[in-house]
Amino acid sequence: MLREGLRRSIRILDPLVNLHRYSPNLRQVKCNFHTSTSYCARKNYYELLGVSRNASQKDIKKAYYQLAKKYHPDSNKGDPESAKKFQEVSEAYEVLSDDTKRREYDQFGSAGANNFAGSGAGTSGFQGFNSSIDPEELFRKIFGEYNWNAYNQRTGQDYEFSETDFGFGAAQEVILNLTFREAARGCDKQVKINILDTCPTCSGSRCAEGHKPIRCPYCNGTGMETISTGPFVMRSTCRMCHGTRLYIQNPCTKCEGKGSTLQRRTVDIPVPAGVEDGQTLRMQVGNKELFITFKVAKSDYFRREGADVHTDATISLSQAVLGGTIRIEGIYEDLTIKVPSGTSSHTRLRLANKGLKRINSYGNGDHYVHFKIKIPSKLSSKQKSLMIDYAKTEEETPGSIEGLGA
Repeated sequence: MLREGLRRSIRILDPLVNLHRYSPNLRQVKCNFHTSTSYCARKNYYELLGVSRNASQKDIKKAYYQLAKKYHPDSNKGDPESAKKFQEVSEAYEVLSDDTKRREYDQFGSAGANNFAGSGAGTSGFQGFNSSIDPEELFRKIFGEYNWNAYNQRTGQDYEFSETDFGFGAAQEVILNLTFREAARGCDKQVKINILDTCPTCSGSRCAEGHKPIRCPYCNGTGMETISTGPFVMRSTCRMCHGTRLYIQNPCTKCEGKGSTLQRRTVDIPVPAGVEDGQTLRMQVGNKELFITFKVAKSDYFRREGADVHTDATISLSQAVLGGTIRIEGIYEDLTIKVPSGTSSHTRLRLANKGLKRINSYGNGDHYVHFKIKIPSKLSSKQKSLMIDYAKTEEETPGSIEGLGA
């Protein structure tokens, strides 16, 4: 029985012995398995920033902006946990804000973004990304030397960072506040916005002064690279030249080799006459489209209904009875209008084509004047005597009149 047991043990161990004999890299396989297990447990940069895996660069930048302000050491003095969070969100932003690093992170995980050099990465040619990030330097690079906490406390406002002097996000929509008169008559307004435009230092060449791009040595100028991961071979756009076939050895320090920079510009916006509250104007600024949404304040004098406007006009008792003229404020000029004799209170007078300009068609709307009769609260003895004499001649008076007999 003992001999039979030994034979069984040898049969069980024999495959392992043979495997070791024909697989000298068995230990390496085990090591790789261990490495892949450990990097799965590493940080999730998307979760750190609170964004989804398909988040746009604008969402990633905005998330980093909010978290960097929240955990900045200046706002949390003596709090080691905040300092750790500040480091983590800065590291996450550094990887996810760079398209190449982000693709590598999506493919290999956080281990790949930092020091992944396993067999899969080695065969693919991936060199790894060794993070030497200084979160303070990254913060200053993006935010500048501006004291944001003091600014927000002083103004009581927390501006969208993309629309600040140090902002890194180009504006897509601008809310433009207008008075009623500005919207009615039209005007030119100036706004400051961030525009992504050609780098003024390298004029879009992406190279430092005195240098030129060379043929990409990683893809040999084809724009494509072959990635081998174990038994699989894939062909994709070159991660170094991004398909441009050119490699920038000495990138422009201003735009970091991108060929364009975010520039603070003062833009003249022509406000068309007759624009309504909430309407949006699309205009080309630099190499991008900008959407301007108008916010029109209400008027204390005019009431608007599309292209038509309504105003109230107060007239005296004698003007209502005998007629006359009054002068009122119009949309584009002051107007003199005739008050018909016998005008009763709340009579409406239409002034054709004196309203607002029509945005989507020709001509103007109408201006409607609503008359209100002002009754004197006090009368002189002479005025009262005259009113009594008039009352005596009045016919079909409902009820009675003070000062007259029944």
